[in-house]
Amino acid sequence: MTCLALDDAMWALAALALDTKGLKGIWLRAPLGPVLQDWLHALHALKSDVIKIPSNIDTERLVGGLDLAMTLQLSRPVQLQGLLSQSAGQILVCPMAERLPQASAAILTQVLDTGRVHAQLGHACQTTQFGLVAIDESLPDEVCLSAGLAEQLAIWLDLTTINPKDAASDETLDMLERVVKTMQQPDHAHAEAIDRVALPESFLHDICELAMGFGIVSLRATGYAARLACVLAVLKGEDQVSADDLGRAARLVLTPRAKSLPSLQEPPSSAEPSATPASEPELNEPSEPSTPAQPPEDHDKELANASGADTTPLEDPAIDSSDPSAPTDSSSTDVRALETRILESALATLPLGLLNQLTQGQSLTNKSAGGRMGQVQKGSQKGRPLPAMKGLPQNGKRLHVLATLRHAAPRQKIRAQGLASASPASLQRANGPERLHIRSEDFHVQRFAQKSESCIIFCIDASGSAALERLAEAKGAVELLLKDSYARRDHICVISFRDKRAQLQLPVTRSLVRAKRELQALPGGGGTPLASALRLAMETSLQARQRGMTPTVVVLSDGRANVTLEGEGSRPVAKAQSLWWAKQCRAQALHAIWLDTSARPDPQGQDIARAMGANYVPLPLANSQRMASTVKTLQERQA
Repeated sequence: MTCLALDDAMWALAALALDTKGLKGIWLRAPLGPVLQDWLHALHALKSDVIKIPSNIDTERLVGGLDLAMTLQLSRPVQLQGLLSQSAGQILVCPMAERLPQASAAILTQVLDTGRVHAQLGHACQTTQFGLVAIDESLPDEVCLSAGLAEQLAIWLDLTTINPKDAASDETLDMLERVVKTMQQPDHAHAEAIDRVALPESFLHDICELAMGFGIVSLRATGYAARLACVLAVLKGEDQVSADDLGRAARLVLTPRAKSLPSLQEPPSSAEPSATPASEPELNEPSEPSTPAQPPEDHDKELANASGADTTPLEDPAIDSSDPSAPTDSSSTDVRALETRILESALATLPLGLLNQLTQGQSLTNKSAGGRMGQVQKGSQKGRPLPAMKGLPQNGKRLHVLATLRHAAPRQKIRAQGLASASPASLQRANGPERLHIRSEDFHVQRFAQKSESCIIFCIDASGSAALERLAEAKGAVELLLKDSYARRDHICVISFRDKRAQLQLPVTRSLVRAKRELQALPGGGGTPLASALRLAMETSLQARQRGMTPTVVVLSDGRANVTLEGEGSRPVAKAQSLWWAKQCRAQALHAIWLDTSARPDPQGQDIARAMGANYVPLPLANSQRMASTVKTLQERQA
């Protein structure tokens, strides 16, 4: 079966292949799978010069710089050309682009915006224009591509809703066959064909109105939409933009950037009072969000007449809608029908639930992060020094001069003889003033050992089985640990579980005042949803690990689970679920400490702690000071 979203994806890659310099690239949101592989295969079939770059590519490889090894060998500066300057007119494909470091994302954004590459450690500047396909494989709850880089890319695609069994329409397949023959022409011929396409001024007005309705404030998006509409007309072999081209361009450029839902209010008629326009448009509440919204029944005839009259202004662009001799009512009806048609076309491929999300004023895309998730600072210049390691001084790594000279010193005589036997000129240089012969294999870089920040995640049992004294002791232990962690720049997180579920009582913080305020308001009583607490603790630990911290889960409970994940009372099911989530925590290699707060240690708590891989510590007679000292001692052993 055919799929409109798949057709749009194929038209998008054909447009990028035809106009790489004008559209600049595609932000492609798609997981690794057959749909993405088929899309990339079609891109390679249209564009032979496609280069794949890794997300961890270093900045020197991108922009170029000084070739240190050749510079030392030839005694003159030797510039190394970067990948961006070598890729003029080509398309770069970057998988897992959401993990691009901040420096690499900023470089790509600047080069796409200005078209110039500034070499590292030099004043050389080269002009280049290329296309970028940024493949974003992030999950909905994870950070996505950098906002600045995504803004430079004209087309935003989402392949997550496409079924691998879907097929493109016959029109799309015919277009791809024509484009394969068209790509044999030079690039300037494509640019001239796009410039010859006529774009009526009324269409530009519609694009700007639609962008304003979607809450898009950037003029770059409207320019991309107009450019893409002209490219789509060239792909169809036409010399003028049609309403279908404009609607497809709006779906690929404007709709993914939408922050609000536009409303087309019907103009009040003379027979109806002016107090009725308070009703919301039907576009806000469609029966099926995945299909285009239908117009009101009393407007069907006007839309049918307008659809037949749409070709008139397209065939004769010289007609001016502002002509006073033209009938005002008919002109406004045609424009109204065209705006409704373009809006419906723009909303045609919205996935399920996103239309309501737009109605609530939320963006279709999750918030972007300025860098990669859990980025580790390479070449850090602080911490305990380690022995030097072989490597090139790049990506922030510093050259270890002493280790480099120590490695090159025993080889000076052999290298001097090799240069002397190479040519008479080198012999004269060898007989002259002696100088060191250093090569790339001699380079050593500095290393430092820097401990990451730790995060202690407390899971406090606030159920009825936990005594009130033990709950107060747990609060005091958290406050004591928070005082010590402030000096070490560590973090504290508190999860309480009682009644039917666990909740994040205190997010990851170092604020002592906030911790005391949240802990004092911690209630008690109810069941023991231990499985819910372990699940939330694992999710919080993984999030802290992505932020570069080392999490440690500290569970203060007797282990007598009696509430399931669904919030129902069942001891056998609750115990089985707790054991399963404890094993999941162990599979993630999380450091865990289990403090048994019961007056008499229970075997159930020991079984769950063993399945979790935690250090089990029974504390039948414990106070807050002893709890805090136990946690600190176990942390030092794990470190």
